[in-house]
Amino acid sequence: MSTNNQDLVEFNNICDEFIAGKYILADIKIGSLLKSIAEHEKIKNIIASCTEKFDFNTEYKNSVSEDEKGNLTLTLPEEETEQVAFIFSLLYKMDNKDISFYDFLSKFYHEDGEEAGKEFINFSNAIIVPFKEAINNMYSSRHFVVSSNEYKANYFNKIMSTIRLIVNNMEVFRLKVNEKEEFTLLLNSLYIASENNDKKQVFALMIGLDYFTKVNKRARNAYLSLEECFANN
Repeated sequence: MSTNNQDLVEFNNICDEFIAGKYILADIKIGSLLKSIAEHEKIKNIIASCTEKFDFNTEYKNSVSEDEKGNLTLTLPEEETEQVAFIFSLLYKMDNKDISFYDFLSKFYHEDGEEAGKEFINFSNAIIVPFKEAINNMYSSRHFVVSSNEYKANYFNKIMSTIRLIVNNMEVFRLKVNEKEEFTLLLNSLYIASENNDKKQVFALMIGLDYFTKVNKRARNAYLSLEECFANN
């Protein structure tokens, strides 16, 4: 694999480390996987494309079934784009403690008589393996991948990609209605300013988001992820 695919190599390595990891460190591994995604623009662009307008809560309800014994089963969407959106949103919610990782394992991947570590193996095979495979398939598709150096160096595009991820996972911040409206207005304005390559307006809105998230600390991680877009520019 060429050096141009280094971001995919690193993503795959993180997935493999997760799959080969231990149950007790699993929640930490989720954070590492999401950090790897945030640090690699092509991967993040794929996920942003998939999660746009994706309704996780509805898909989650549709994915759960129960048999006559009360055992629950989680079935992933059939389309690869929806699989990526579903799994990323699930991991994002787990990392933000909106969904308990260990409760999720017990709920869907526990089998009587098995050790806790087997739940982790079942989860890895059912969630992380298809996530890795789908990302790899899409990475090679020109429809999703923007490979130019210009894109990688352009923080306006990075901001827009990050905003799409934030908006599609807005509920994890648990904002009140008025807070959510204000946050969304700031994000939408920042998105438009980035589309227009308006550097002055972008920095003004970043100051506004900095202040907003210092007051509404539950959304602070969103601001920090936007701040990362300016690294190396």
